[in-house]
Amino acid sequence: MRAPRTLRTALVAACVTTALGVSAAGAFAADTPAKAPVKSVGQVGQAGKAAHHSKAERVHVKTVKLADKVSRAKLYRIGKDRYEAEIWVKGGKYGALYTDGRAAARAQNNGLHVTLHANGKVTSWIERAKPRPAPEPQPKPVVKRLLVATPTLADGVTTAKVYRLATHHYEADIFADGVRLDTLVANGRAAYGENNGLKVVLKPDGQLISGFDESTEPAPAPSPGTADQLQPEAG
Repeated sequence: MRAPRTLRTALVAACVTTALGVSAAGAFAADTPAKAPVKSVGQVGQAGKAAHHSKAERVHVKTVKLADKVSRAKLYRIGKDRYEAEIWVKGGKYGALYTDGRAAARAQNNGLHVTLHANGKVTSWIERAKPRPAPEPQPKPVVKRLLVATPTLADGVTTAKVYRLATHHYEADIFADGVRLDTLVANGRAAYGENNGLKVVLKPDGQLISGFDESTEPAPAPSPGTADQLQPEAG
């Protein structure tokens, strides 16, 4: 007597699980299994003869390439309007589907869906994976500025506000007459600024240095010499 359909479906799932490394719940699980044909034997002594007769009826019809381009289905006719489709992958058998001519048998694994129709036709299709949603942009962390100094610069008029943001990361806002002229950012390296000959340097440790460039100071006017005096024109 042939095993019940539910048991054969479990065997199919176990075989495909071993081959493809997936959970038993998703390994060629049958969707709408058809009942396997059951043969009645009138006498116990005729069981061997009936089994031999059943084996003789199993005829290979064709081999079908499945949608994943790797798997194959070997279709057999096992009686009138009864079919069996063995699922093979790279030379290994991983399960089978059965139909008694009244209902189709279906199974799927890792997105590969296989159907053995009641008339013996085998079809398959691939369930495409849904694209993963793009990760949401993460907001930039808010860096707080901690005021650490308010020095007056070398010209005696310009002032600065020095802020600490992190280790070796300082910023300095430069002001003149209450108006911000510039912001120096020293993040791991010194930052430089200039205004009307006033040089300003902000170092990564928060130190602020200012001074004048000598080349920018106005040169003194030359005193008049003998050569510069007007000479009377010759008559």
